[in-house]
Amino acid sequence: MIRRQLINFQNRSVDVRVGLGAFEELSRMFASAVGKPKRAMVVWNSAASDRFGEIVEHALVDAGFAVSQLSPEVLTAGATLADADAVFGALSSNGITCDDLIVAVGDASMCSVVAWCANQWCGRTECALLPTTFDAMLTVATTMEPLVASGNHSLPAIAVRPEPGLVVCNLDLVREADPENLKLGYAQLVGTMLSSSKSRWNQFSETVPEILAGEEVALVNAVQWSQTARKDVLMATNPSARHALDFGKTGERTLRVCLGNVVTQVPAYQLLSEGMRFEARLAHDACDFDIDYVFEVDDCLEDFGIEELAFDLEPEAFITEFRRQQFARSNRTMLPLPAALGAIRLNAVDDDVLERHAAAYLASRKELL
Repeated sequence: MIRRQLINFQNRSVDVRVGLGAFEELSRMFASAVGKPKRAMVVWNSAASDRFGEIVEHALVDAGFAVSQLSPEVLTAGATLADADAVFGALSSNGITCDDLIVAVGDASMCSVVAWCANQWCGRTECALLPTTFDAMLTVATTMEPLVASGNHSLPAIAVRPEPGLVVCNLDLVREADPENLKLGYAQLVGTMLSSSKSRWNQFSETVPEILAGEEVALVNAVQWSQTARKDVLMATNPSARHALDFGKTGERTLRVCLGNVVTQVPAYQLLSEGMRFEARLAHDACDFDIDYVFEVDDCLEDFGIEELAFDLEPEAFITEFRRQQFARSNRTMLPLPAALGAIRLNAVDDDVLERHAAAYLASRKELL
């Protein structure tokens, strides 16, 4: 079963295909991505190239494309402007025009770089994304990882709405993946569903066992619910609501900096989940977020196997970095916090509230050591 979903952004739609064996129908999907197939360029990461090289290339040739490729060794492991420059160089040397197709096969960083380049190249060139990680399947149709210019991922970077023409999510990759490699997607899914409605949150939380078991319908629903919720945030008429997908990100970036060298040993999903846990507690004071829902978020993360992180930080250092991360992106003391399920909005957080919750939160994490 391959389910189709159209995500509409005003005058442009993203065609998302989700299901088991989704890569088996790539030829037909590629053929419909552009008016008349002529040239296509594929950008890989190394693991994707080794496994899917022949499948993707044959599908493009069968659809009528002359295929060129960008060697995986040219790109870094992250999303940087240097990577974008390498992609632009390859597009130029391979004669790709606005009537051709650019294909990305890989993780969220790879898809983000290629989607950004496609948006810029020749005014806009059509782009097809084949995400190979669960977190990328949940996000790349609507949002991209920011391209870093300075090498410091804690500072503001470049991002736009990617709006690819086609996204193909092969759920076989989720079933086959190491459970540890799925947890970033699980954490992102919890945050995204929290921005949706109360009924959708309840529906989602009830299907967690099925998602963990890799049941096809549950996985398809999870991806499509995520796409819908993220699109609704981006298209919200309330400017405050359009920040909902940043819930937990300030806490995540703060911990990334404060933990220093230790952070290299901490998975990204734990930093994000800790950011959400801390900011949910702030929301209880700052905007009356029901304490029962705070515990529901905790329980949901734990159901996905994401345990609380043990560490020892001084409150003063944590608060100073938290405010620094906040002011690096805004001149307001406001954070995207949930006031209710499905209602994440910008809310002011007074210094005394931040200090009180930071002290309690850090004390609880120290006790875990």
